[in-house]
Amino acid sequence: MPDSRWTSCVPVLASLWCIGLLSVLAGCSQEAPIITYQVPTKMPAVLAAEDTRTIAAILPQQDQAWFFKIMGRKSAVDSIDDTFREFVENIEFEDGKPNLDSVPADWRKGADRAMRFASYDINTPVQQLDLSVSQLSRMDDWSEFVVMNVNRWRKQVGLSDSKEEWASAETMTWSGSDEFADAPAIWVDVTGSPTDSGPPMMAGGAPFASMAGGPMASAAPEAAPASDPHAGLPRDAQEAIEQAKASGKSMPAPKEKAFPKAADSDDAPKSDPALDFDRPEGWRDGRMSMMRMAAFNAGPEETSAEITVITAGGDLRGNVARWMGQVEGGQPDDADVDEALESAEKLTVAGRDAQRFILQPKDKSDDQASSIDATIVPLENDFSLFIKMVGPADVIADQDEAMRSFLKSLKY
Repeated sequence: MPDSRWTSCVPVLASLWCIGLLSVLAGCSQEAPIITYQVPTKMPAVLAAEDTRTIAAILPQQDQAWFFKIMGRKSAVDSIDDTFREFVENIEFEDGKPNLDSVPADWRKGADRAMRFASYDINTPVQQLDLSVSQLSRMDDWSEFVVMNVNRWRKQVGLSDSKEEWASAETMTWSGSDEFADAPAIWVDVTGSPTDSGPPMMAGGAPFASMAGGPMASAAPEAAPASDPHAGLPRDAQEAIEQAKASGKSMPAPKEKAFPKAADSDDAPKSDPALDFDRPEGWRDGRMSMMRMAAFNAGPEETSAEITVITAGGDLRGNVARWMGQVEGGQPDDADVDEALESAEKLTVAGRDAQRFILQPKDKSDDQASSIDATIVPLENDFSLFIKMVGPADVIADQDEAMRSFLKSLKY
């Protein structure tokens, strides 16, 4: 006899199965809900093209120049520029190498890279920036050396070369400035749009690779390989650097420039065919370079003054203020600059109106303190001829008549 319990369950199970089937069939007949998405047609700010900004410092040592450089999106660099400048202004050197113990705590040591002394990763909300610390052998002419490097950085952000003094960079206050009066520390701040500008690529080149460290983890693209902070230097400069490294010496002055000879040597070549002069008695051959049209040393061998003749740009007041800063240290007061401009000696050099400035430290008791005797001769196209003598105050005073004779003899 069949079990009545199972018999009675069959209709119930069948009913449940039918209900479930009907429910599924009913669900299939309903239309899927429509979901609306809003897709932005404007590229997000984090991906949009943005100007590239480079901030850097060039600090002198005895035979080396040290570079501290950050390059990236302007908005990212803007967020750390004050911190970076304060950092480089207070860098101290030990045995010719920078002590980096004062690096801000949130800057992370980066991986070792060729051509670098050190690297640091700096996180910002926009982009992870790369600080490179590197060095090069110094050239004899600090001004020329600075101009060459600043102009290649200008090219990296899409700017043309600058013919201004220091290539439109500026001198900066630095804790070690007193040790190198002839080679001021330089602050570089340039912004532009590189020719290959566009949304920067991520690390590894993939558009949406690692996001570690912020929304945009990699640095903005550089025209030169990021691993080589000195890429872009002229070929002759690179060759000179390699020669200097091999010899362990500083970069030599270009050999094709002849040193100026004594005026009584009629067959001796001048440093620049366009410049003619009578060299005062006692003035010795100086260090020549690509920017110098003539160079001499005068006074005692151990405490000599250096005389140079160059052409460069820059406004009158700016140059005078910079020289006053070199003599006194720091930024001169506007009133002192006004006084120096008013007291300038007016004279004629090479048939042109010129102004001569004798800039001495306020403390006249120290004869060995550095002084500057500089004459500015305006030329065409906002350029000027600069005849400058730098050295101890007593030597500058002793060479006054010799300098007057030299200025009177100049033809250009």
